[in-house]
Amino acid sequence: MNLAHLIEKDADTYPDHPGIVFEGEEITYRELNTKAGQIASALKNMGVTKGDRVGLQLPNCPEFIMTYFGILKTGATVVPVNVMLKEQEITHILVDSGAKILFTWKGFLSEVLPAVDKIKDFRNVVITGNAGGEGRGIPFESMLDGEIPVTRAVDVIPEEDLAVIFYTSGTTGKPKGAMLSHYNMVSNAFATAETYKYSHEDTIISAMPMFHAAGQTNVMTAAFSQGASVVLLPRFAPEKVFEALTAQNATVFIGVPTMYFQILYHPESDRFADNSLRLCLVGAASMPEKIFTEFGEKFKVVISEGYGLSEAAPVVSHNPVDGMKKPRSIGIPIPGVEMKIFDDEDRELPDGQIGELVISGPNVMKGYLNNPKESSEALRGGWLHTGDMAYRDEDGYYFIVDRKKEMILTGGFNIYPREVEEVLFTHEKVAEAAVVGIPDMEKGEIAKAFIVLKEGQTAAIEEIMEFCRTRIAAYKAPRQAEFIKTLPRNAAGKVLKRVLRGETE
Repeated sequence: MNLAHLIEKDADTYPDHPGIVFEGEEITYRELNTKAGQIASALKNMGVTKGDRVGLQLPNCPEFIMTYFGILKTGATVVPVNVMLKEQEITHILVDSGAKILFTWKGFLSEVLPAVDKIKDFRNVVITGNAGGEGRGIPFESMLDGEIPVTRAVDVIPEEDLAVIFYTSGTTGKPKGAMLSHYNMVSNAFATAETYKYSHEDTIISAMPMFHAAGQTNVMTAAFSQGASVVLLPRFAPEKVFEALTAQNATVFIGVPTMYFQILYHPESDRFADNSLRLCLVGAASMPEKIFTEFGEKFKVVISEGYGLSEAAPVVSHNPVDGMKKPRSIGIPIPGVEMKIFDDEDRELPDGQIGELVISGPNVMKGYLNNPKESSEALRGGWLHTGDMAYRDEDGYYFIVDRKKEMILTGGFNIYPREVEEVLFTHEKVAEAAVVGIPDMEKGEIAKAFIVLKEGQTAAIEEIMEFCRTRIAAYKAPRQAEFIKTLPRNAAGKVLKRVLRGETE
């Protein structure tokens, strides 16, 4: 099954049902499939064939979704490009993937044009936003003029042919391209929809970036697998969420923890309380227990947190929508996925012991593009090694402790930053916090906390550190702390701890 068959099926079954709602405008499944077909036709005329790679660097807008499925209809592979990347980073992804065409927005051209100029035989840039690119590229709208839509996606070998190449965030070096087949992506879309209990009757609000794996599967393809509607917000703002809830009678909201924090403490947060939601989903980063508890108590809505990574298409586990939900837990495996905890020798550990989380299932990538060594290491023994330290409790629920590479070793003791962060979040003056390891002559490493205070609050560094010392073992408490205005994050909402450590890559 070609991943593009999802919208073809919806166009046949629910032709007049809204597939997308964007800034109040509804786009039906029939219209969405037709536009995707026109894009596929135009791409074929540009010489794109099965197996080619096409870059897609667009903000949250209907053109992203139309183009995504248009590329898939040709049998080509989508290469999503983070909209915040700079010239050198864009060049790396396009060269590594072999993409010769890039769909982008006019506002990104100052970084895009110098990037593509470095690439030999690069074909063209397709530009959205009703503006040319200094005489360069093809306007998106004109590319579709007179194009007869491709009605049926090219047949593929689902387990072999690539649908998407997700580039990792590069927190440990240059981004690597995780190769996801049509089978990986389709299986994860249906398993995710089953886990979230999506149906044709659902209307899902999301400000998750569409170039991110979570935006594509948790929101777009999982929803389209059931013929549901997606309310696509161009960018997150609590006010926009409040408006969409009222206007669309939405049933599901999906966001990252920082979005929930901003809604919870917004002056008009009561507007969120009067809603038609059946479910709030948390993705892309871990939600602090304090926010999880306060949000649920205030708004009386079901909150379900899960876990995923690009290499797994990306959804791996979730707290059951209708079952027991545990704060700080990433839940249980979604249908078809198996999870285990391994030690450093790849031996399975019993419940309660901390080790590396490993995954097996139809959603696991084929490997990293052009990187057989990293692929072999990540997929050794038939298990995807996530690099996340975790444990399983007696009920079969999994808990992420921290990234394996972010564990702090101080004087022979292990410190898991997330444990310290959870303590910091309970301080009444703290809005956000992140803990990293920094070099220390005596201990090897010590914990340093970066703290964002709530608006209008003041505090002393010693006050915060003493607060920690009274709640966790002395060796775990931060030895240094610093107040900052905001934590550096990537587009998915994950804190960039390498930036806090002062690393360039």
